[in-house]
Amino acid sequence: MRFLILLFLLLSLSFARVAARVGNENISLEELRTAFNAYWREILHLPIARATSRDLQEFLVEYVRSKIIQAEARRMGISISQKEFEDYIERHIGSKRLSHVAQELVKTEMLTQKITDRLSSGLELKEEQITAYYYLNLRDFKLPAQVLLERYSVDSLDLANEVYFQLSRGMPLSEKVGVKEGQPMWYSIQTLPEVVKRQLYPYEKGKVSKPIEVGEGYLILRVADKRGSGIMPLEEAKPIVREKLLREKREEVFRKWFQEVSKRYSVEFYF
Repeated sequence: MRFLILLFLLLSLSFARVAARVGNENISLEELRTAFNAYWREILHLPIARATSRDLQEFLVEYVRSKIIQAEARRMGISISQKEFEDYIERHIGSKRLSHVAQELVKTEMLTQKITDRLSSGLELKEEQITAYYYLNLRDFKLPAQVLLERYSVDSLDLANEVYFQLSRGMPLSEKVGVKEGQPMWYSIQTLPEVVKRQLYPYEKGKVSKPIEVGEGYLILRVADKRGSGIMPLEEAKPIVREKLLREKREEVFRKWFQEVSKRYSVEFYF
């Protein structure tokens, strides 16, 4: 009898240390906490002291989800090369000093994208769908008053004044060492810095700002064009609508796929 009680206590303690079970694989409480700490500190860049028990529970659900995605990726023959991983880290994470646990979490995100790409390879959108979305959501394409600015970056104040003199008098800008001309870009007038607004108002074509100190150099701006507030034309909006609709369709395809493959796994949570 005493042996049975002791066995029951040992099983209870063992059970209490299991946070979840995916098929035959147990996720221990220690594994969960290690993964959660890595996610919170290295991916979210937040102090672990701010985490709550609810955050831990929500992460556990995502962690189980990642186990299923990794298993399915292996079954589908989908993997991540070292170069792909390093390029992704450089573009999206920045820091390369990630723990092994954090690296696995990042790889799961990459595998999710690869699986979605494969599932969505045949997705197409009809022009009628794009046009219908545009007209049903016109307020999403409302544009503020904008100004098209040419940008000139200059190393020294003397050279900046020389560039300003030429531009403000409509003279062609001669090629000079130390002057970099940026690609003209549209800016919302409302969001322009006050120093720029003061110098360019009323934003007439050809209006030039005096040299503005930025870091170790100077910036001169010239108004190339201006347009009032209104609705973005359909042709300009089409690429935006297409990207949005494709993204939504891709997410829906992946969601349905995951619902189906999850049925292959016996999942239990021990919150």
